[in-house]
Amino acid sequence: MNTTIHIESCDLRAPRARGFSLIEILVVVAIIGVLAAILLPALNRALSAAHVNRTIADLKQLKGFAADAANQLGGTLPQTKGYLSLSGAVNASVNPNLSGSAPADFNNALRLDEVLMSVPSPKLERYFTPACGSQAFVPAGGSAAVDPRYNASTGTFYNLPDVRIGPGYGYAAVSRLECATVDAAQAPGTVDANGGTNFRADGVNSLPAGRVAYAVIKAVPGSEAAQIATAIDTPAFMDDTTGYAGSAQGRGEVVYLAAVGGVTDVYVYLGNF
Repeated sequence: MNTTIHIESCDLRAPRARGFSLIEILVVVAIIGVLAAILLPALNRALSAAHVNRTIADLKQLKGFAADAANQLGGTLPQTKGYLSLSGAVNASVNPNLSGSAPADFNNALRLDEVLMSVPSPKLERYFTPACGSQAFVPAGGSAAVDPRYNASTGTFYNLPDVRIGPGYGYAAVSRLECATVDAAQAPGTVDANGGTNFRADGVNSLPAGRVAYAVIKAVPGSEAAQIATAIDTPAFMDDTTGYAGSAQGRGEVVYLAAVGGVTDVYVYLGNF
């Protein structure tokens, strides 16, 4: 007798994975959006506070560095603003091309950073690069290779290769350190046509005659500018009480104009020599 055996086939394939529905995807996206809206402002505030704290720490160090460099140079610092003639500032026999630069172009190419890095025992090892404000570090109009360097032994500036500073070259848009003559008639933090500036560091009086070293921090968000001023200055010196540079700050060691487009340039007093 023939026996027929029937074997039922079984589907051994894994069960089909169920995909997310459109509604579920939209719910997840909505949750992520809500979390981002809650967390991003807090993250931005934390980053801003970190930038301000680092900048303030750098500025406190720079005060000591400027004073130390001045001591090494006989009690003063060379100007980086206000040269009407390059006679005495550049050795024409050694750097004839540089000495032929227009004084205005020469002024724009100078910054006190170079001096602090060129004294016999420099404390400053790199250019001033604050965490706040613009992060542009390259001068307009060319390469930093032509920047005038400072020879502390001769008290003159030079560059290698010896080239003339061209019109339009300069650090006007870059955060930097400067040294100018004191001009008591000049509004604090701004520089007049002859390179003079002034601070009312005690909140009332102009600086005594001599030279003043200061930091320029470009395009600082208004809230960060106000935080820098509040941290460094005595509260009684605060002209701007808006918290976001909504008005000008003209007294104390930190000064700025009212923010335009949410940003302002900040000038910070480093010392009077």
